[in-house]
Amino acid sequence: MKLRQLKNFLLIAETGNLLRAAAHLGVAQPALSRDLKLLEEELSTRLFVRDGRGVSLTRDGATFRAAIASHVAGLDAAKQALIGRRNGTAGSIRLGWTGTISIPLASRVISAFTQRFPGVELHARGGSSLQIAEWLARDEIDIGVFNSERAASGSLVETLMSARLFHVARAGGEAAPTISFAEATAAPLFMHSRENALGRIVETCAREHDIALKIYAEVDDFVAVRPMIEEGHGAAIVPLSLLHGGGLDRLAIRQVTDPDLTLYFHLAVSKIKRSNPTVRGLADTIRSELRQAIAQGHVDGEFRPA
Repeated sequence: MKLRQLKNFLLIAETGNLLRAAAHLGVAQPALSRDLKLLEEELSTRLFVRDGRGVSLTRDGATFRAAIASHVAGLDAAKQALIGRRNGTAGSIRLGWTGTISIPLASRVISAFTQRFPGVELHARGGSSLQIAEWLARDEIDIGVFNSERAASGSLVETLMSARLFHVARAGGEAAPTISFAEATAAPLFMHSRENALGRIVETCAREHDIALKIYAEVDDFVAVRPMIEEGHGAAIVPLSLLHGGGLDRLAIRQVTDPDLTLYFHLAVSKIKRSNPTVRGLADTIRSELRQAIAQGHVDGEFRPA
């Protein structure tokens, strides 16, 4: 059996869907199915069974995954390190991302990437969505992960995930699970600036519904103002990814409805570095870690595979 077959098996197990796994790998589904069939024939057992939504592991499949997962990761890391040295990919890579993605994912992405590419220095910097777009245009970063009000179109930007927005205020007894946009904006808000997609979403919705916003302060750093929200100085409209960590009992968190508000997460690669194997490796790591975080319930959102 080949390392490629084992990695493909683990990806199918992770996604639970042959079509999604094939799309992630950039191969045709029949080719991936043939590869899986060859692996099953070599092992003399079925690894998956089909269900209404895709595929799920058999008992033998689950046992096999548990036995090989760590070994495959180690082999892949060793392979990538050798390829990196041979192809000159050792060095550094520059990543720019917004807090909405770095707060819940930074430790996962950095750990997974440095394990896979131990000879590469990762330089990550935070910024607003507009800043990240400018850095990409000026070739100041190699990969950018940022937000916008709508799904991406075209081949240069890839939509990773969509997430609902929530009204976050000081806890005060029982609260309904949802709140209308009109009610959410009736009290003072900590607003993100227009450089941030969150600010544009709230401002546009208010304008379309003829609502005058009450702005307590314009601050792009939600982590900085969260203690003030917990003390009752104002509220905010944000995705749950910004609430990573504990202390949620001090907050009333309700999904904004009427209308629903959605934030999109995108990945873009510098045109100059698009063919660089290390850059592709970081992009794959971000996709994989985000998909796993959503599946494990650590990030609220809908993964949107290309």
